[in-house]
Amino acid sequence: MKKHKHFILQIPLLLGLFCLCCLSCNKQVFRETTTDEVNITGYLDEHPESYSLLSEILIRARASGYLGAYGTYTLFAPDNEAITKWVAANGKASLDDFRDAELDSFVRYHVIRDTVGSLRFTDGKIKTPTLFGEFLYTDVANGVFRVNKRAQIIRSNIRCGNGIIHAINEALTPPRQSLAELIAGNPRYTIFAEALRATGFYDTLYYKRGTEVPAEKRFQTAIVESDSVFQAAGIMNFEDLKQRFSKTGDPKNHSDSLWLYVAYHLSNSGNYLEDIASLSSLYTLAPKEILSTKLAGTRVLLNDDVFNGVYEPGAELNRVESDVTAVNGVLHESLQMFAIKVRQQVPVYFDLATSPELLTGLGAAYRNKSTPLVVNGESIASSISYEKMDVITIGSNTYNFSASLETKRPYANGDMLGLQMCSNNANRVKYVDFKTPYLVKGRYKVWVCYAQNGNGPQLQVIFNPGRTDEQTLPNIVFLNQSLSASGVSNLADPNADNLMLAQGYKRYMATTGDYNANGVTGGIKPKTGSEASLNVGRLAGVINVETTDRHTVRLLAIGGTCKSNAIYLDMVHFIPADDPEQIYPRFHQLPGELFYRPQ
Repeated sequence: MKKHKHFILQIPLLLGLFCLCCLSCNKQVFRETTTDEVNITGYLDEHPESYSLLSEILIRARASGYLGAYGTYTLFAPDNEAITKWVAANGKASLDDFRDAELDSFVRYHVIRDTVGSLRFTDGKIKTPTLFGEFLYTDVANGVFRVNKRAQIIRSNIRCGNGIIHAINEALTPPRQSLAELIAGNPRYTIFAEALRATGFYDTLYYKRGTEVPAEKRFQTAIVESDSVFQAAGIMNFEDLKQRFSKTGDPKNHSDSLWLYVAYHLSNSGNYLEDIASLSSLYTLAPKEILSTKLAGTRVLLNDDVFNGVYEPGAELNRVESDVTAVNGVLHESLQMFAIKVRQQVPVYFDLATSPELLTGLGAAYRNKSTPLVVNGESIASSISYEKMDVITIGSNTYNFSASLETKRPYANGDMLGLQMCSNNANRVKYVDFKTPYLVKGRYKVWVCYAQNGNGPQLQVIFNPGRTDEQTLPNIVFLNQSLSASGVSNLADPNADNLMLAQGYKRYMATTGDYNANGVTGGIKPKTGSEASLNVGRLAGVINVETTDRHTVRLLAIGGTCKSNAIYLDMVHFIPADDPEQIYPRFHQLPGELFYRPQ
């Protein structure tokens, strides 16, 4: 009996051995947390001819323990020759002359707690900071990767059990000066440096390691103009700059134009050129003011925009004098002067289906109309891009233009955006986000313009979802409603437009009674009849735009049926809330043809 019981206890062990035998027959080897490769310290120990001094530093810095254990690290490893030069550059005879704490800082500046292969190197900062708490910068010079514009990577991607080693020919040294010191100490920037002191921003940009500052202010970006740029604009010294910009006479006053001018050149984030080019908007220390950014070929441009149909040339960053790393951020130089742009609110008529980016993303098979909305040579629905295209099911009905709907449900500029969204179907997307054209800060009424479909779902509009200034608009947009939902049954009533407006509805497509300045006659549909109410402008609510920028608007399905081809979106109108004209202009199928209020 005892033997039988003993045999039963051995069954799990036998099963385990059987599984091991089966696995050993499989030729594929799966690696999880262990490896046959030596770890980082092991690799250095195996190559004393190159790394004996670095191994000694690791021991003194008490870093050989964690770099010899399992984990994910990247080590930029200077060889013996590089460390010998570093010792001499510091006025020392040997490593014995360094304190352990100094060697600890040395190691932490060369180590990243992440596996960063050379494929992740760009002309910019490595996205993960070093253990020292600061970022390394990589670029390419003469076909060779460099770190911090000095050390060349002589061998990359040396795989170890706990990470990667990149061999470098120079030791890396953290920057010693703050942004304030870099600017003040450079003879190219005497005018801007004096402006920093006069406005109080010198103290903002000054930083000494160990100083306690809020995390969001630890790294900053400064973009400055050189003296020669100022002089080309007729500003020969700081007094000229103050005379041009300072309106209160007190540059430390936060409402003074000179204070705002300098603040507009600074940002609470450490951004290299690559970062700036990819941001599209750089928030500055000037309250609620942004710099628009973009990459044009190899040129990084600031405030180079098309606004309200007018091209506004911007300023180019000087690549040679930019990407200068400081203790607390990055310094760049602009080749032209730039300042806050004073803009007035204007209505923005955003045609959802004329987006060049959208049309390109969906391909020729899904588009029939691609002419931007242009009036008198000025585009009034430009700067359009679609975000989160991955949430849209790309298919034959995602974006379509149907000739059979032209008469019954015409669309502005002859196109519409057809979507398949649903709140209660896992196979359908729940929302779509899109970027608006530039909206000048202020309050806007938001009108969603669509063609009615009996199976259309219900949409809620959310402005800047996920941000601190997120705003959920109060009025639900029922895409199955026609203009009759306003309670106005007689559309031929001379007061019908005002009655609908009072209920948050409007016509947005021209009728036979509307006036066109170019002589296009007849409108596109009658004022009355069932078809006259199928193109609907619905007021979703009022938004408060705090910053002049391109913003995100989300259309979220929250109810209704789940039928295919049920969403016919045409336009979104952003009209200043205080503007008494919310109805006109009206739109036509012909691109660019607008109809105005009868005189």
